[in-house]
Amino acid sequence: MGISSAEPYVRRLFEWYGPVSHRWRNELHTFTENWPLNENKFLPGKSFETKRFVNILIKAKDGGSILRDNILKEIQILNEWISYNISVSTKDKRFNLTYQDLCLSYDWVCTGNEHIEMLLKRSKVKQVIDLSYPRGGTQEQSLIGDYSNDFSYAVEKFLQKVYTSELITYSFAHYQSLQDGLNENAQRFSVNFMVSFVTLSVYALVCAFCMKRKPKRGLDWVRSKPWCACAGLATTLLSVVSAFGLLLMLGVPYNVINSIIPFLIIAIGIDDMFIMNACWSTTDDRDAVAKRMSDTLAHAGVAVSITNITDVMSFAIGCITNLPGIQLFCLYACVSVIFSYIYQLTFFCGVMAIMGEAEKEKRHCLFLYKTVQGVNIADLNKAARLEITFPKNMQKFQKTKGCSPPDYTDSFSSNSFKSDDSNYSSKSTTKCPSNSPPPSYQSSIVDKKPSSFHKEPSSVAKFFGRTYGPIILSWPSKTVALILFIGYMFGAIYGCINFREGLNPGNLVTNDHYIARYFEDIKLFWKSGAQLHVAIIDPPKLVDPNGRNQILSIAKDFESTPYTMGREATVFFLLEYFNYLDQLNVEIENTDKLWNQKLKSAERQKPFTVYEFRSWLKFTGGSTQWQNDIVFNETTGDIKIFRFQIGMKNIVEPNDHKHATKMLREVADRQPLKVEIYYEAFPFADQYLIILPCTIQNILISLLCMSAVSFLMVPSLPSGVIIFLSIISISVGVFGYMTLWGVNLDAVSMISLIMSIGFAVDLSAHIIYAFVTAQTTHDTTYDRVLVALETLGWPIFQGASSTIAGISVLYSVNAYIILTFFKTIWLTMSIGVLHGLFFIPIFISIFPVRFFKIPKTAELH
Repeated sequence: MGISSAEPYVRRLFEWYGPVSHRWRNELHTFTENWPLNENKFLPGKSFETKRFVNILIKAKDGGSILRDNILKEIQILNEWISYNISVSTKDKRFNLTYQDLCLSYDWVCTGNEHIEMLLKRSKVKQVIDLSYPRGGTQEQSLIGDYSNDFSYAVEKFLQKVYTSELITYSFAHYQSLQDGLNENAQRFSVNFMVSFVTLSVYALVCAFCMKRKPKRGLDWVRSKPWCACAGLATTLLSVVSAFGLLLMLGVPYNVINSIIPFLIIAIGIDDMFIMNACWSTTDDRDAVAKRMSDTLAHAGVAVSITNITDVMSFAIGCITNLPGIQLFCLYACVSVIFSYIYQLTFFCGVMAIMGEAEKEKRHCLFLYKTVQGVNIADLNKAARLEITFPKNMQKFQKTKGCSPPDYTDSFSSNSFKSDDSNYSSKSTTKCPSNSPPPSYQSSIVDKKPSSFHKEPSSVAKFFGRTYGPIILSWPSKTVALILFIGYMFGAIYGCINFREGLNPGNLVTNDHYIARYFEDIKLFWKSGAQLHVAIIDPPKLVDPNGRNQILSIAKDFESTPYTMGREATVFFLLEYFNYLDQLNVEIENTDKLWNQKLKSAERQKPFTVYEFRSWLKFTGGSTQWQNDIVFNETTGDIKIFRFQIGMKNIVEPNDHKHATKMLREVADRQPLKVEIYYEAFPFADQYLIILPCTIQNILISLLCMSAVSFLMVPSLPSGVIIFLSIISISVGVFGYMTLWGVNLDAVSMISLIMSIGFAVDLSAHIIYAFVTAQTTHDTTYDRVLVALETLGWPIFQGASSTIAGISVLYSVNAYIILTFFKTIWLTMSIGVLHGLFFIPIFISIFPVRFFKIPKTAELH
């Protein structure tokens, strides 16, 4: 009985991680079109459309030979148990189906492991068995597929939880194992994502509270903004949900790698929230909320726009790559960032404005009740104008008489007093008439704010501008910075030169997943014995000796590479026919009888579609195999296409697959006949071949786009050049140290590199933009750097440290994909904050202010 027609998940992985328009697709099409799966003529190793399977690799537990009789008997027991004893119930519970009911077959006989029995009985033939190299339907109902699926999981359960042996160890995989492993990755990441999200939420909420200004102590329950932090977190989640919902409605497929995106968007959103809050805190709290929002967006809007636009562009550039998995990831990420940007400028700014009104009315930041009793200004004026009678013993000190106090309405911006009177004058300059209130009353009247406003920064901000800044700008620190930067670049360049390529399939799952051991064991088969399938299309007639020589020459070329095993590992019907003729001492002649009547039958069934092999097949092993290798023209009876197999070796690691694929294709391309080749790892090899040029292309395009954005949004050309140089430095550092940390250049790390470029712009552009827009009493580079550090040093540190804190939990997940994201983001944030708060401030302090050509219109504060 056949098996399910569902496409194997490994094929879908090839669709994700293999190039869209690369060669393996055409090569695979040639073989699947000419040798489609026939479920009643199934030959192992000859079909590329196997739908469902269970592969089991056996090793002796003591590391010795598995050809020992006791080991072979143990293997035979395991094989027979799986073949006959494991069963699954039908839906109606009336029957139990075993492998014999569900297997692919040849003439209704299940493909078995006859070589086990053969090896056990080798003593009967005096152990004379050459083992140098083993040469040797209709549309299904979905119900059958379900039964096959159940059987695969029944075998998995048996091997994992039931079967044990003192003699052998084993590893196994079925068609769904890799998908299950990736799903487990997503589940583990989901749990860790929740921990990370809670960590970032707590961090954001703690940072949303601020302390009262001196001389008061304690939390400021009016100026703190916890609801803004909640809005920032909600904004990021809404962005992800909106993007995923929109793209899924449009029919864009989803893959497991995209489960990383929510974390990235939260990291971006929280960084922007810190910038917005920092800029809000520098505005004049006596202004109307609309004016404060205007001032906030005048500064933070540019910084947030740089962050989001550069991230959108970096992910959009990733969408043009030739790897579908990266395209899907970057598409989801790009749309998520766009939604995040929209929600930040609408929803988040709206919440910030509401909380600004609450702050102006002196409401509690959490519960929104008024913390200061409101005062009716009209009543106050009325009471102030009443006749005031002083005691007789004080009247002699009265200087003026017979007037009413002035109207105080203009001295208040709302119906409630300010809770912090330190920013206002405590003396009235109005000369009061004789009936004016005493000085103690007048002292509570607030003058209009002075024309020049300056708000004392928070203690943390002052630390960055007044303590940390002077330390790093000293000449000893500059010397240390130079030495550190030289060492940093040396290590980064060394890592870039010694990078490694390739994504091992085993790296797609956690190291403790059972399929990881299977991928490790199967390398022994890749070391020696993998099969290269070679197809010759429209071959010359075999009766022509020149045509035969061309075909044999092609086979010899493939046999003579460093990655193939030579003639003894070639499985080719033509060579077997020559052996047959040689055994019969038949002289090779160019006759129709020898090459048509004997090799292929002149007699044919009606209609003219199927040729029967004649006498030579009766005396050779593997007759069904040879018959399956040749496809005849249905009209002329000539050979339309045939195939043979070449044994491969030395293709264990990803680079081996890449070099072998490149070399074997070059052999195929230089042949005089049309030749197509295929090996099951070609899709991964194509990824290895394309990943480096694709990465270089994306990085160069990203650098150009990021630089263009920087030049357009930062009003200083030399400052834009510094941003460009810092992006290069950060990107080189991330790539180099990523390699030194054990990360290969593959589809997963390429995604991470694309992200790192966008993040690199954020961390460097913020501090430079703050430098350009700084306003100082003495317009020197030194003072501007200190102001920049005081303005955005703390928010930059908050953004980087929150991301690092949030991703730290990912380090506990023993999965290559998740660890790759962790390592890359950790490196990006660490190297980025090192540049933004150390290298860049020191570097720009070397030049005079006039070097930066900063226009006066750029100064916001």
